[in-house]
Amino acid sequence: MALTKGDICSSLRQLGVQHGTILMVHSSLSALGEVEHGPDTLIDALLEIIGPSGTLCMPAMSGEQPFRTESSPSNVGIVTERFRHWPGVKRGLHPTHSVSCLGPKADEIIAGHIDQPTALGPDSPWGRIARMEDGYVLLLGADQDRNTLLHCAEEAVDAPYLSPLTRTYIDADGNLQTKELARFPGPHRDFIGLTALFREAGVLTTGKVGRALCQLMHAGRTLELSIAALRKDPAAVLCDNPNCADCVEQRAAIARHRLAQEDFTLTALVDDLGLGIDRIQDALGLIANRGIETVEFGPLLTSQLITLAEEPLTEVRALLSAMGMSVSMVSCVGSRDLSEAVHHSADLAKALGATLVKLPPIPLEAEIPVEDIALLVQELGDIGLTLVIENQEGTFCDTKGDCEAVLASLPGVDLAFNPANFAHVEEHPFLYTFYKGKLKHRVRQLYITDGCRPGGDLFTLPGQGNGEVKELMSILRCRGFDGFFCLKTGSRIGVDEFKRQCDAFWHLIETL
Repeated sequence: MALTKGDICSSLRQLGVQHGTILMVHSSLSALGEVEHGPDTLIDALLEIIGPSGTLCMPAMSGEQPFRTESSPSNVGIVTERFRHWPGVKRGLHPTHSVSCLGPKADEIIAGHIDQPTALGPDSPWGRIARMEDGYVLLLGADQDRNTLLHCAEEAVDAPYLSPLTRTYIDADGNLQTKELARFPGPHRDFIGLTALFREAGVLTTGKVGRALCQLMHAGRTLELSIAALRKDPAAVLCDNPNCADCVEQRAAIARHRLAQEDFTLTALVDDLGLGIDRIQDALGLIANRGIETVEFGPLLTSQLITLAEEPLTEVRALLSAMGMSVSMVSCVGSRDLSEAVHHSADLAKALGATLVKLPPIPLEAEIPVEDIALLVQELGDIGLTLVIENQEGTFCDTKGDCEAVLASLPGVDLAFNPANFAHVEEHPFLYTFYKGKLKHRVRQLYITDGCRPGGDLFTLPGQGNGEVKELMSILRCRGFDGFFCLKTGSRIGVDEFKRQCDAFWHLIETL
């Protein structure tokens, strides 16, 4: 049998809707099943339940541009479209989040919404309802993903993934106007995941109206809980589906915002993804999806880039620019002649906008060409580049003592400090190599790479070896280190290993 007005009123009373309520309703008429006389019966029932002292509100959003208060149709359901035509209903002027209201609080709820800098701030209809003691949100056959109030929480915490939006509308005088909206909500959300939080806090009750599962919640307390959840975890309303491009990008925005608060710059070694130059766009995209905007080109990709013709190299530069990414360092490769190798890599570094060039490893038994390197340091300095060495087992920069000696003889060279490699030669990278030595004054980059002393795993995730990576990260942050932290997986190459490396890095950062 079709639902009658009496059936709906009875169910709403059981759900907890009372006289005098200011009620924002998000609805799906079809979810209720067959309703006698359709949306009119549902609207009649809602108005009867809240009574003449209550105010009924519904979203009346429209995709039409420019937006017209009088004629732009609501695109959020048949009930909302019928309600905006209801006798006495007042509709707010807003190009993205128009609201229809009927009742004594209607003017207060919608007044001046168009003048607000954002769509869903404290003086939006949803924000105002949340400040009213009798303000409630009712989801009729809809879930929390339809609950626009929750976007107010994102705006309240200035979620990093919110972005500006421009829309047009026709004002009261018939003039075309353009509205710039700050902090506009984006695409996919996992607001459904907050349902348990609301239920456990006692702000939400559930019940049935016809076939529809319905949820009634106090607007103010719901908003408070949502704000608290987002302050605790900025990604609280994003899903963790790795194939959800929307949430992957929004998580990246959170990471970029977090990194912008640091003195150091986080980079990633592109070679570690193992995709090669033919899939450079995929590699950069995966790195960007982790919020990392700076990359290092290691020996493999540097070699491939050096051998490219000018046109492909121009394409790589254009790709980096389009993605808003920069290059921190390139390695020296491609020749047995040190000077030639450095000059080739320096040319590439300048072409890519990098500032660092890393010397190739020189065998431990070889004579260190100090004078040649000193000349290269001067030449690179003249074009804005800095020469860097990395400590590597079996090279002229093997131990702490080796590095200190080399750096003492080459004042213009900086150090790319590799904790795993110091652990491999049985040093304590933080307690001995860094803390009690002179290297701290020459570190330009810290590789976020970990490993064990002889007998253990050659490379591990950061924080799981003997590289004392967490301690090094912490002390450099305390020193206002403005160089680079570079994610480097060691011998564990591949996309999955890179992702695990990122996760381990963020775990360490959040525990500092």
